[in-house]
Amino acid sequence: MAEQRGIIGTIAPYLRLLREHAIFGELSEQDLKDLVIRSDLIVFAPGELMLQQGEASDSALLIIAGEAEVTVDATPSPVQLGRSTSGALIGEVGVFAGVPRTATVRARTEVEALRIGRDDMLHIGGENPAFLRAVMRELGGRIAAFNQAIGFYTGALTRLEQEDDPTPLADAPPIPELVTFVHALRQIARRISLRRVSADGEP
Repeated sequence: MAEQRGIIGTIAPYLRLLREHAIFGELSEQDLKDLVIRSDLIVFAPGELMLQQGEASDSALLIIAGEAEVTVDATPSPVQLGRSTSGALIGEVGVFAGVPRTATVRARTEVEALRIGRDDMLHIGGENPAFLRAVMRELGGRIAAFNQAIGFYTGALTRLEQEDDPTPLADAPPIPELVTFVHALRQIARRISLRRVSADGEP
């Protein structure tokens, strides 16, 4: 079970990570200090669940030390999207967008993280327009990546329809919301390819 610890000694290491982050770097020094003081220091053991896909986005986590693995649920098994290390902020988009967690995050090593509550993040956003602009840039980047992925899959489906070899789906952009769709598309492409090979081999 995750262990909650008090922040002992200087808060400088936590302030440094927040200052260097694309979103929190827009805040004043005093706002950053207040945020650290109001946050919880959580330690996750290796293999321990940090965030669960589908659950409410009630907080974000700033990884202070350690490495976490990010996956999304898919059939027949979860798909790994990547890893997050020191300095990574996870769960923040769900907090501001008001949507459930879109991925599961599990500690790969022991992970030390600051848990920042949703209310604190929304309060800061209401008081700092520059902070909200940084959040919008982050969301805009996610939307752009989503649109790029849709274009990629549309092209792959068009090639399948025209009986061409589809674009290699292994090169698909890793968008959590589309993982199940991508898995289904790969299965369809594989079956179509096998049928074509079989048909070509018939006398």
